[in-house]
Amino acid sequence: MSRKSAQSAANLSDTRKNKLGSAILRGILSVFGPGAACFLVKFIALTYALTDKQAEQRALPYLKHRFPDARGFRMKRHVWRLFTAQGEALIMALALANGQSKVRERNPEVFEPIRNAPGGLVFLCSHFGAWQAAMHCVNAGDRKVAFVAKPDRNADVDKSRAFNGNDAPLHIIDTAGTFGGLLEAFEVLDAGGAVGLMGDRCLETDSVPVRFFGETAHFPLAAFFLAAKAHAPVVPFFLTRGKSRRELLLEFGTVIRPERPPRGADGVRFREDVQSYAADLERMAMEHPYDCFLFENAWEDRR
Repeated sequence: MSRKSAQSAANLSDTRKNKLGSAILRGILSVFGPGAACFLVKFIALTYALTDKQAEQRALPYLKHRFPDARGFRMKRHVWRLFTAQGEALIMALALANGQSKVRERNPEVFEPIRNAPGGLVFLCSHFGAWQAAMHCVNAGDRKVAFVAKPDRNADVDKSRAFNGNDAPLHIIDTAGTFGGLLEAFEVLDAGGAVGLMGDRCLETDSVPVRFFGETAHFPLAAFFLAAKAHAPVVPFFLTRGKSRRELLLEFGTVIRPERPPRGADGVRFREDVQSYAADLERMAMEHPYDCFLFENAWEDRR
């Protein structure tokens, strides 16, 4: 995938703007709660599933791997359910920011030994569930928290609009900065802070081939390289909906402790680390198939 095409996939949400529809959903969310807003999302998502061919094409590589036997109407139904889940995830992220939902850690014992330990920490995020709110609801102890990302032009999916546990705006490190923002991210880690990076989308060429749903896919190694340089652990995590629409579950994946590889061997050494994350993402996608918003072809040959 060329850099241009990757950026196009990454910016798909920038073109999905509907101010009137967003205002109506926000009004319903404010007055009637997330349940009513999520009910309306089903019909909005149906419109996108029937008419938005570009969005459908972005979704098909993942859906074809997750549901390899689906064809025709069955695949269209999967597209609709995926788009519905994406809209519901946005609603839940807004509900969290509005104080209409809460977060419960599903397996806190995984992260507890690291939470208040000294030193930096890398959070590995995914386009999964209510991911826009993910970095705002992780309790990283007393650490300063930053997130490496391209600022959102679409206000409806703006990751900086919510607030973290200390009621302070999340600090966004712009990927347009030096070395894609990694230099500033390292400074945060070196000072004992926490940095979040996306682990499932390659915007540049820093990808590593690993096994994902039975085939070779590509995932970025930047988070692992940064963690190794800062001697920091990598903690993957996923945010899913709980039993009700007023609860989100935060699940931690396998904690990874990358070691700095010999010079020139980055991709080889970090492949095991990236594979560990990919296995966690695949497991979560098997459990929550419509919460995985991998809207790019990770299986595409990038040579």
